[in-house]
Amino acid sequence: MPVTKHAFSADGSVTEHVLSNSQGTSVYVTTWGARLTRFLIKDKNSVLCDVVAGFETYEQWQDSLLIDDPYFGATVGRVAGRIHPCDSVTIAGHQCTLPEIQPNKVCLHGGRQGFDKKVFTATDVSTKHAAAVRFMYVSPDGEEGFPGEVELSVTYSLADDDSLAISYHGKLTKGSESILNPTNHTYWNLTGFAEPTILNHICSLSATHVMATHSDHPMIPTGQLQPVVGTALDFASLPRKFGDRIGEFDDEVLRGYDHVYATSTAPTDILRQVACVWSELSGIRLTVMTDQPALVMYTGNWISDKLAGKYGVRYGKHAAVALETQRFVNAVSIPEYRDQVLLRPGDDFVHNVVFRLDAVK
Repeated sequence: MPVTKHAFSADGSVTEHVLSNSQGTSVYVTTWGARLTRFLIKDKNSVLCDVVAGFETYEQWQDSLLIDDPYFGATVGRVAGRIHPCDSVTIAGHQCTLPEIQPNKVCLHGGRQGFDKKVFTATDVSTKHAAAVRFMYVSPDGEEGFPGEVELSVTYSLADDDSLAISYHGKLTKGSESILNPTNHTYWNLTGFAEPTILNHICSLSATHVMATHSDHPMIPTGQLQPVVGTALDFASLPRKFGDRIGEFDDEVLRGYDHVYATSTAPTDILRQVACVWSELSGIRLTVMTDQPALVMYTGNWISDKLAGKYGVRYGKHAAVALETQRFVNAVSIPEYRDQVLLRPGDDFVHNVVFRLDAVK
């Protein structure tokens, strides 16, 4: 299966790799942040659509960061999501201080210069069954406050059935202990942004529980799992549109869905379907399968309307949805889930997710 590459930055130091299949589908991933930048697939009318948010060039991406940083398409880590309190995280028997990215001692998505801002190396690892590129990065001891040297590989594989598999492998190469919990932060709009929001997208989730959060800190999980049946968070009982009940969330705090759905209580050895989202307009359907216990569903509640992306598309609130598979958020601070994210010598961290797209006529 073919893979091509070209310069993504003006100086050629950042490259973009194009994975293609026999169906005419193409996936673009850049070495900057091992980041998914385009996903081109035919809709129900055989019209090619780009169904992910992003920017045309590395330079445009850098300019966008001066306005807002929604982490479009990025591999985020070392630890995805929020860690609280970030000024007293115990790792390897020591109190570590991580960068405060949000108020009240919250570290987010690995710090100020997490994996999303790093340049990975890239190797074509295609087979006769799939076009594939492996991206690798070594995070040095102490980077963003995290102890230990960690090596991470992220392999993107596009098969002929329009399944994009992302496989993460991590190991501790120096030190006695660290933490690791990366995810992919792609934002999907299955109309190719023909509709400016995903409010008409229909969603079905397998999870019947979410991680409860602190009453005085509503974005920080407590470790308790609360049922969603009958609430605005319930997408398991019956598929429905995001827009049906999104207005029930406080416009000053959440503005939409930004919740940790518990698909199991620990990583598993098998892939399980955890989400299905589709657009009646385009007919494009996205099915998500993973071996991870959590799915963070974020409906782009705080995307700035000043961001203009590929093809001149103006992004904004609810422009797209991120479906982030990972270990439990804030697990390092929750005793019963802490082992999910600990990384010790000899450990092989594994995380697999498959995004399968098809068009329903």
